[in-house]
Amino acid sequence: MTEGKVMEWGPIPPAAGPHRDLFLETNGVRALEASRTAYATVIDLLGEIAGDIPTMHEPLIESNDVVRYRVQDEKRREWETFHSRLNAELLDAIERHARQAEALAVAALNFLEDHELADEAHRAIHQTGFVRRGLFGCPIVLRDDDFWSTCPVSISHCRVGMSAALIGDFECSICGRLVEDCDHQMGAAYPKVASVDSDGTCTICGARQCEHAPGAEYMLIASSNGRNLVIDEVSRVSRPRYPQARFVAWTIDLEEAANDENVRQAAHDGMLRCDICLGPCAGLNEMTEELSLADLPTTI
Repeated sequence: MTEGKVMEWGPIPPAAGPHRDLFLETNGVRALEASRTAYATVIDLLGEIAGDIPTMHEPLIESNDVVRYRVQDEKRREWETFHSRLNAELLDAIERHARQAEALAVAALNFLEDHELADEAHRAIHQTGFVRRGLFGCPIVLRDDDFWSTCPVSISHCRVGMSAALIGDFECSICGRLVEDCDHQMGAAYPKVASVDSDGTCTICGARQCEHAPGAEYMLIASSNGRNLVIDEVSRVSRPRYPQARFVAWTIDLEEAANDENVRQAAHDGMLRCDICLGPCAGLNEMTEELSLADLPTTI
C-alpha cells in the first residue's frame, strides 16, 4: 500500500513543450539552491564539530546488496558515536533545517529528473538524507497491522507519481470567472482588492487570519483555482504533470519478522528504523520493473 499527494497548490504546469521545460528547470534549480542553503545552515549550527560528521560513502550507486548493507551498518555505528556528542537544544535547532534540506532535494529531483542537473539533485538527496537520518533517525512504524515507512531517500528513488483525472471548474484567482471566460493571463501579476469570502477566508491568500486588509489593493499572480472538483481516477505514471504528485509513504513487507513480537514492539516504540539513507543506493528505479521492498534493511 502507498500514500501520496495528488495535487499541489499553484498554477497548473504546462503539459508539454518548451514552457513546461522552463517551468521544470526554474522550479528545480530554485529547490536545489534552497536545499543547499538549508544544508549549509545545518553545518553552520553544528559549528566546530561539523568537521567530525561521518563521511558519506562513495560512489553513490552500488549494485551489490551485501556491500550496501555493510556500509549502512558501518555508518549507523559512526553516527551513533557522533550523535552522543550532541545536546537536545542543538538538535532542536537543527532539525527543521535538516528536514527542509532533504525535502527540497527530493523536490529538485522531481523537477529535474530529465535535466542535466538530475545527478546533482540525486546527490543532494543522499547528502541531506544521510545527515537527517544520522541525527534524527528514520522510523518504521506499525499502523493498522502494516509496517509503514516515510523515508524520503528510499521513496524518491522510485520514479513514479500520480496523475489525477479531475472533473470540475477552474476559476481565475483575479476575477473569479472561469479561466476560459476571463482575460487574465495565468502567471502574470494583476492588482486585486482584498476582501473576505463567505467562508471567512482572505481572497488574496486564502487564510482566515492574515495581514491583508479588506479594501486594500495587492498585486496577485493570476492562477487557476479548482472548484467543485471530483476525482474520476488516479493513475500511476512515470512523469506526473504535477511533478510533486509523488508517494510520501508506503508499506514494507518484513516477511517472517513481521510476526516477531520484538520487532512489532520496536516499531511501536519508534525503535525500528530504516538504514537505506545511510549508504549507497542501487540507482534510480525508473519503474521498468516492479520495485521489491521485501529485503528493506532495518535495525532495532
